Amino acid sequence: MPKIDVCIVASRRPDLLAATLESLSKRMLDHFEIENVYMNLDPIFGDEKAHAACLELIRNRFPAAIVFEPETPSFAGAVRRLWSATKAEFVLHLEDDWVALTDIGPDVFTAFRNASIAQVSFHTAEQKWDIAKKGHFHKRNEYVRLFGIKIPKFSAFPIFTTSPSLLRGEFVRECARLMDPAKDPEKQFYYGVNPALERYVRNKKSYIFSPEKRPVIKDIGRDWQKEKKIRKVIRGANSVWEAEG
Repeated sequence: MPKIDVCIVASRRPDLLAATLESLSKRMLDHFEIENVYMNLDPIFGDEKAHAACLELIRNRFPAAIVFEPETPSFAGAVRRLWSATKAEFVLHLEDDWVALTDIGPDVFTAFRNASIAQVSFHTAEQKWDIAKKGHFHKRNEYVRLFGIKIPKFSAFPIFTTSPSLLRGEFVRECARLMDPAKDPEKQFYYGVNPALERYVRNKKSYIFSPEKRPVIKDIGRDWQKEKKIRKVIRGANSVWEAEG
């Protein structure tokens, strides 16, 4: 089993980070050989006290972790910064608001026997992807419009995600190089937001890890958003957090 680098996108939410580290360490991270741990801690959602609490949490779990503390928050900046810093053959990309629903071990590497697979994402309910019906390859069908009619091209485009996943190191580093820091990183993989990045990922594949054809991780950030009355809005292909009402 190859050693991996771990990247964690985090903000000043120590309660969520604590739950994430506790769950993912026991059910996933402890099953891997880790080379380096990187965390980007954006100054958003909490105060300096919350910031310090997050630093303490990561240091307690991974004393040698490299933590980036930018002066201004940026999701795209966080992803680019983390992915660019990695050196390992494989990179485990995580966020601070997910918990595991089952144990996830080295068998996640099996899919990479297919050289075209660049990402193995962990199946979530939020993906709204029926493995039994659609299979494990995460993709969307392509269409053209002729006289206002949507006509299938009988081809598909891979769907890549910034939700928790295992990726090839060379893939994340090239994606980071091509990403536009002013736009949501996930949106840049498709919909004409970043043509250079789309060309790079075009012939690669995204695989959903779901041994029992059901979700293996859960998003706990959505309940937090509802509780805090915060919503994520996409404007101009960029993510913006706003208070509801």
